[in-house]
Amino acid sequence: MDGTTGPVVDQGSAPLAERRHLTVLFSDLAGSTPLSEQLDPEDLREILRDYQTVCTSVVKRYEGYVAKFMGDGVLAYFGYPQAHEDDARRGVSAGIAIVEAMRNYSEKYQKRFGVMTDVRGGVHTGIVVVGDMGGGSELESDAIVG
Repeated sequence: MDGTTGPVVDQGSAPLAERRHLTVLFSDLAGSTPLSEQLDPEDLREILRDYQTVCTSVVKRYEGYVAKFMGDGVLAYFGYPQAHEDDARRGVSAGIAIVEAMRNYSEKYQKRFGVMTDVRGGVHTGIVVVGDMGGGSELESDAIVG
């Protein structure tokens, strides 16, 4: 084992976790708070659903994993659950593709709702431990530490 991936056995009652080299992409809609003040909740929901659909499609295209949606943000992993030699490139390419795909939607929102949308993102690569965190009904699956 090269020390970068493989099982990590926790002592005590903690669940099993796995050490991995991971690329994490976080992306969100820039200025979503002002949007929430300008739009009806149903219209904002439409924008968020479009954004989440685009993110899911793009992340899957680059063989990543959507870990969770957090309001107007998305957290995606590249290198989990399946690792590729070029996960960092895949993560960066997915981030760029999300920004480009949402440009078309921004034009639609300008015409329909009178607002422009913009997307931003960040990518980081490094060694992490992936596993369940928390306890009871608050268990978070596939959480990362590192």
